[in-house]
Amino acid sequence: MKIDSCILKNKLCEYAACVTEIRRLSAVYIRDISDANEYSEILRENYDKIGVIGKNTRDILSEYLFPIIRSADDISHEIILVLQEFCNLLLDSSNGDELDLFLLFEISDRLLNELRRVDICDEYAAQINIHISVCYNVVNRTARLSGNRKINTFYRDEGLKAAELAKDLIRKDNFVKLGELGKIEAVRAVKFYSALYDTYFAEERTNIIRYKALEDAIRLASDDFYTEQLKNYSWNKHVFRCLEHMGQLTERGNRWNISQDQCREICKHLEILEELWENGNSDVSKDIPESHYRLILLRNRYYAGLSDKDSYQKSLLELYKRFSNLEYDMYSVQMNLLIPAEYIATLEKDNLSRGEIDVLKEIYSRIVFYALNSVNMDAFNYLQEYLIGFLEEFIELEGIMNFETMALQCLAALHPPTYVHCIQVADITAILTKHMLDVNPQKFIGVLGCNDVSEVAQKKDVILHYAYHSGLCHDIGKLTEIDTIFTYGRSLNDSEFEIIRFHTLIGKAFLEKYPSTVAYAKAAECHHRWWNGNGGYPEGCGIIDAISGIIRVADCIDAATDSIGRSYSKGKKLEEVIDEIINDVPGKYMPEAARLLSDSKVISELRYALSDGRIRNYRYTYVILHEAEERINNIQLPGAEKALSF
Repeated sequence: MKIDSCILKNKLCEYAACVTEIRRLSAVYIRDISDANEYSEILRENYDKIGVIGKNTRDILSEYLFPIIRSADDISHEIILVLQEFCNLLLDSSNGDELDLFLLFEISDRLLNELRRVDICDEYAAQINIHISVCYNVVNRTARLSGNRKINTFYRDEGLKAAELAKDLIRKDNFVKLGELGKIEAVRAVKFYSALYDTYFAEERTNIIRYKALEDAIRLASDDFYTEQLKNYSWNKHVFRCLEHMGQLTERGNRWNISQDQCREICKHLEILEELWENGNSDVSKDIPESHYRLILLRNRYYAGLSDKDSYQKSLLELYKRFSNLEYDMYSVQMNLLIPAEYIATLEKDNLSRGEIDVLKEIYSRIVFYALNSVNMDAFNYLQEYLIGFLEEFIELEGIMNFETMALQCLAALHPPTYVHCIQVADITAILTKHMLDVNPQKFIGVLGCNDVSEVAQKKDVILHYAYHSGLCHDIGKLTEIDTIFTYGRSLNDSEFEIIRFHTLIGKAFLEKYPSTVAYAKAAECHHRWWNGNGGYPEGCGIIDAISGIIRVADCIDAATDSIGRSYSKGKKLEEVIDEIINDVPGKYMPEAARLLSDSKVISELRYALSDGRIRNYRYTYVILHEAEERINNIQLPGAEKALSF
């Protein structure tokens, strides 16, 4: 099938514009809305629009893009150039802004295989760089799926294959065959590819490889052959970026376990970074804020054993006070979320002092405020990444801030419809649990240690509280997947489906870390598993308890009837959903919970929860987001000095 390159270009630009519009419509600007009713109505209207736009994007892909990249036919040079432009629309590698990573990977993989068959050229070098960038971004996204190595490792290895191609281009006999743009692309690729090891599965061997890769990239700047070939290239900036990547090897409490000896070697290299910065080199200081540079130096000196913990903690808090702000660009997000995570990583979690508790109390308050005010901000990918990094270091403060509250506030900030869904499921779970306790109390034997029906009766209120909060926490794992949930413009591929399904195990892992939420981990893990254990996901749940079985029914009821936040399907009527649950495959749902749906009183309460109750929950969401906006308008915060007292 032959497609005119101009038509293809216009259609692909239209696709990128549509995906951008979908992202814009997925959240609502609180500052433009006067009340909660308007908020929920605009959300509903926006998701109706997303449904229409999504059909158009799917048509563009099926009619124009997929016939090219999924065909075995050769791709013309003219079409290759159009597709490379489209790649750059989908991912801006300079700042990490991305529209559709997994689609981009499919396109890039096809183009890279196509270009490998021709002579070395600038387009080939550019595609290698694109492929490394897209693989890194997928690796970075899937690194949040701690415990699932398969997806993460696949894309890391695909990126490393491209890195080998880049290293081959850097060979002097191949380098001279490239034009200036191709040479720049090749140098950038070998400078950046070590970031592909930014996973939760780094090992001592890979740490050595990463460090050596950055050293090799730095050496290019002192090799007369390369500097002569690229006279107009900013080699100072190249060195600084390499040093920046090297300094980030110890990020998030040295989570990759870089050895102290390696840290000392890194510190020797960072002396160059310090010299470049302190001398005011314009190629460096205009691109890298002082806060970022200072943090890199402080962290590496600490993990190299060149400064003590007290000095490091004090310096981190001083940095936070000086540079945290109410902006949402990449580096501001980093300062507002990474510095607290680095500080918390140094604390003895089970032995906090009074002063440390006071500091954490203030940090938590400010992070909640910062997150809730972030709706519609540009640096969403960075916000999600660093919020998750912060939550991984989170320490509960009894009576002040627990994990459930912090995580739900973050969910409200990142994706209000999922936050409302969690409240809805909690409400529906409470309704079903209350009636089940009345008509079938024996189903709760074993729950919260109940040995018989009399104990169930005695603990009725405790069981209801437990059921409600299990419902609230059932989708906590989706915090790590909001950028995948945002894929409304096309069908999900296999990797994306696996990412979505993995939210159950991520939620379980998060909740198991804390005494206050460990009891809810079972519901997070099992709410998509069939009652009889023969279907759904994940495998290995064991016996499904009554609360998990009820939450599964509640989850289905809310999801199927919701028209907000689910552009891919219109909300069904409650009666339709009840009929589907009652008459579905035997063993899919808890029979006793399904039978409750025939009770007129239960139906009446569910109808309220799905109408006025849902409006109430969106109103509550509007209020907490609006309050964050109001605080922005009423408080003067030129920096953190006036906001933080520690």
